[in-house]
Amino acid sequence: GPAAGVAMKPPMTGVAAVRAWLESDEFIAEPIVAVDGKQAPLVFDLGEGSLDLGEPLDGLDTARFSQLVERSMQQHKVRIAYGRWGERRALYKSEHFTAGNEARTVHLGIDVFCAPRTQLAAPLDGIVDIVANNARELDYGPMAILKHTTPGGQTFWTLYGHLGEECLSGLRSGMPIGAGERLGTVGAPPTNGNWPPHLHFQVILDLLDLGREFPGVAAASEQDRWLSLSPNPACFFPQVNAELLDGRSRFGKPG
Repeated sequence: GPAAGVAMKPPMTGVAAVRAWLESDEFIAEPIVAVDGKQAPLVFDLGEGSLDLGEPLDGLDTARFSQLVERSMQQHKVRIAYGRWGERRALYKSEHFTAGNEARTVHLGIDVFCAPRTQLAAPLDGIVDIVANNARELDYGPMAILKHTTPGGQTFWTLYGHLGEECLSGLRSGMPIGAGERLGTVGAPPTNGNWPPHLHFQVILDLLDLGREFPGVAAASEQDRWLSLSPNPACFFPQVNAELLDGRSRFGKPG
């Protein structure tokens, strides 16, 4: 038994245990998108009022937004760029985000901007839980949710939005998938929910029976709850400094 005087810590349950494992040194994931190790990662500021892409993002149409993303990536000579988790954004203008009392603005995942048809791999062993096409304007488009189990036996999920349509025929609910196995590709507008080509990647500690409707963006007044259910997935992108992927602060910038 434990030495005298050593307090026995109760085992962590549920979401706390999953979060602890994700943040531990034992956590290793396969790359979802193959990365070029020589490239300094480019992380976009897509927060409210940002001019990071050269002009205001509020009310931009998809074609112009896509052009600005592509232009910035060319200027920085990168194939991949990232969008932050926890960032408050003014991009979400469709009915899908504005229904209800308060617009949803807080981003619950990480964006990986890259060319359409870029191959995506499962980061961890899992089971395909959900495959769907959320075809509303600015929704996920073709999307998948994988279900995983930690070494301690806790369940959690990873969500992939804005995929290429072939995932709809290539993946079936209940199908096992191995870490590093092909998951699908990055989609393109208009069939990807009508966004610039990118993957929306999100960790979900409790799916709350919401299935394919689990939100990728939350109302600011509810952000604490949603950001605790979908914590920063920076551990899946070890090539990027985790702080850079945290959009909750503006790194000393006003806002």
